[in-house]
Amino acid sequence: LLKEAVLYVPNHTSYLDILTLSGFLKRPFKYISKIEILRIPLIGWAMGFAGHVALKRTDRRSQLETFKAAVESLSNGNSIVAFPEGTRALNGKLQKFKRGPFKMATAANVDIIPIAICDLHKWHPPSALLPLARPSGVQIKVLPRISTKDNQDADDILDQAFDAINAALPAHQQHGDLRNSDL
Repeated sequence: LLKEAVLYVPNHTSYLDILTLSGFLKRPFKYISKIEILRIPLIGWAMGFAGHVALKRTDRRSQLETFKAAVESLSNGNSIVAFPEGTRALNGKLQKFKRGPFKMATAANVDIIPIAICDLHKWHPPSALLPLARPSGVQIKVLPRISTKDNQDADDILDQAFDAINAALPAHQQHGDLRNSDL
């Protein structure tokens, strides 16, 4: 069990990612979640009360507030899960990463732990209102940590995390060379 705060960066393919990670990671952490999730009765309210960080993805001011709140939370010893793709992949394939989570980690001087979520997208694709069946054959691969203490270059850390996750995914979920975004 880790004692220091870290930033977990998993690929994002399904609404089930959140439930799966919450049951799999054996330590307290918070999510960075789009504001719409926090508006869902019961689930969203609980996330709000627990101090999860909300993000309005289309609002630049909200993005800056989220960045500050996440860095403060990490600096206060809270681990955070941030999906660096920014949204769920429609086909389960790894998408390019946004720089925000990696800048947060370097600003807070916390390590990054990449996570590959394998084959969960098959059980609850974005087109499905509910899971298609009880998931089986799913793998969660917690990959070696990436230190920000020796490397403060967010783009380099982003590339390391992308490469690690991409290599750990099954071939049908891997993506080619789309790493850096323009954000």
